[in-house]
Amino acid sequence: MIVASTSIWADVTRNVACDGLANVQTIVPLGGDPHSFEASLRDRETMENAELIVANGLLLEESLNDTIEAVESAGTPVVRVAEGLDTLGTSTAEDQSGNDPHVWFDPIRVAATLPAIATALEDVGFDRAALDECVDAYEAELVSLDEEVAGIVAELPEDQRVFVTNHDSLGYFADRYDFEILGSVIPSASTLAQTNPAELEELAESIEAAGVTAIFVETQHSSSDAHALADRVGDVEVVALLTGTLDEPGTEGSTYLGWLLQNAHLIVEGLS
Repeated sequence: MIVASTSIWADVTRNVACDGLANVQTIVPLGGDPHSFEASLRDRETMENAELIVANGLLLEESLNDTIEAVESAGTPVVRVAEGLDTLGTSTAEDQSGNDPHVWFDPIRVAATLPAIATALEDVGFDRAALDECVDAYEAELVSLDEEVAGIVAELPEDQRVFVTNHDSLGYFADRYDFEILGSVIPSASTLAQTNPAELEELAESIEAAGVTAIFVETQHSSSDAHALADRVGDVEVVALLTGTLDEPGTEGSTYLGWLLQNAHLIVEGLS
């Protein structure tokens, strides 16, 4: 059994170990916030019994981190896929790693994690030749996904590609597809940070000046401050995205490929 911290990395791992090569389970449940989710005793037992844990790293799983480190110290191998990537920095003191952990918003960066996941699976006994075939096929899908998302974004004029978010979660999407980030309600890459009234007022003024039409929030945690900000500004829509979790089985967002396409459409529609 392979254990992934989030549903997104579980789906990516299943594609690296395609055609049912591995049984992959998820610790943070669908709809859960990877920043704040804490492991139960059963979760810890699941991780202890895993052949491999696939984690994001860069303190994304900040409330799970102590458990992951304890299980790793006891002998369960852990691969932290984001820590080998070209990452974006963070701008606030709360973000102790200094790196934005939300790398999965860039499918090309996700493609860059596939060899590390394959190597970690090989190290615990999976057939490398079969894994390499899976990696090649999935990498091609991710490249096609990137092209499709770029096509969706191309419908949006460049001067409308301005993000205001609930927390700093869309940096990699912005970096990949040429968006400007005007600001965040919670100016941190962690959802566990706090809002600042003075900074919110400054953000409201910036939104009004830029003519921003949408604030993007996450379905997996409170957006009350974002709604209050939208009410303060007026004529601003609050758009909910699945940011750190896939959607329910059978929906478009139940796979990473469909999830990113769904979010791309919602982003473009919200800013149009």
